[in-house]
Amino acid sequence: MFQNIVFQTPTIIFGIDAIKQLGEQAKKLGAGRALLISGPRVQKAGLLDKAASFLKAEGIAVEVNIQDRDTPEPATEVVEDTASVARKGKFDVIIGLGGGSILDVSKMAAALVTNPGTTKDYFGKEKVPKRGTPTIIVPTTAGTGAEVTKHAIFLDREINVKKVVASSNLLPNIAIVDPVLTVSCPPAVTASSGIDAFIHSAEAFLSKNANAMTDALALESISTITQWLGPAFADGQDMEARYQMSLGSLMAGVVLNNSGTSLVHAMAYPVGGEHHTPHGVTLSALLIACFEYVAVAKAEKMAALAVAMGENIDGLAPREVVERVLDAIHYLIKSVDLPASLTDLGISKEKTNIHQWAVEAHKEQRLLTRSPRVLSVEDIELIYRNAFE
Repeated sequence: MFQNIVFQTPTIIFGIDAIKQLGEQAKKLGAGRALLISGPRVQKAGLLDKAASFLKAEGIAVEVNIQDRDTPEPATEVVEDTASVARKGKFDVIIGLGGGSILDVSKMAAALVTNPGTTKDYFGKEKVPKRGTPTIIVPTTAGTGAEVTKHAIFLDREINVKKVVASSNLLPNIAIVDPVLTVSCPPAVTASSGIDAFIHSAEAFLSKNANAMTDALALESISTITQWLGPAFADGQDMEARYQMSLGSLMAGVVLNNSGTSLVHAMAYPVGGEHHTPHGVTLSALLIACFEYVAVAKAEKMAALAVAMGENIDGLAPREVVERVLDAIHYLIKSVDLPASLTDLGISKEKTNIHQWAVEAHKEQRLLTRSPRVLSVEDIELIYRNAFE
């Protein structure tokens, strides 16, 4: 089979102390004034002052915008407030420094500087008509991949569901990935962001949009994260683990941007919107039930996934391979204290309108058209029920 492949990435700068290039890269984008968006945890760790110093060393005027919020994913009004600051300041470049939510706000606020309306106007696929203010995106966690993707996730408070803006015009100009910046990341965030990265690669590996380039990166990323997530979780000062997790996450982000996730993410949005659970944690609780349901469509790829996770599958029947993969995923999840089911997440089946969740998830056709198995509302409802087990 012959494929036509379109492969998109920003300019990527990866490595120990890569943050030192921030000022130089901003200057290349023509920055005289920069808006540096970050959060209180990053500020407390001293990373904000560090980043600002590299900008000022290049003669760039810096205004700092500290984000705080009451939900794990930012609500749309946070973006509008940030975009207002960005418009009034007439900045040459917008820099996001932090976890995935900070990075998403930075990308979307930059887009709203040059595009009319509000965030809600752009929910969906390729609806942002123009590039925004140039962006440099600098992650302080290893997981979301936001530094190399065209996606941004926000909470729509009106319907209490997470929604996505997915547009090539959101793709950052430059991604600076420095593993040293992740050392301050606490164990729980290390785990949830790390499993997010694993799912980006594993789910995209099964996607109908997968290709030879994304498959190669996905398998390498899966292997890396399987090996190094535990050590990074156990000892945040382990620089080898931090380095490898940052690299695995970066590869996963590139895979996500170019072949895309599907069922697990679609089902996570209604759950996360209602219960305000962190994105990676929600995905973790749904992953096994989702993969068990779609495995029948991708026997060969499930085998490759098992091998990438270090499992010996010699002589196993296809159903045994699937069991081995699901067991390996279960072990990975539980080894870093993450939920392997919705019950583990503390959600009650009896108090949940599962059918409504299924209806909302089924609306995410942008994602579900990539699923290796065609899914009805009833199928998704069954998967939700299985995910409580």
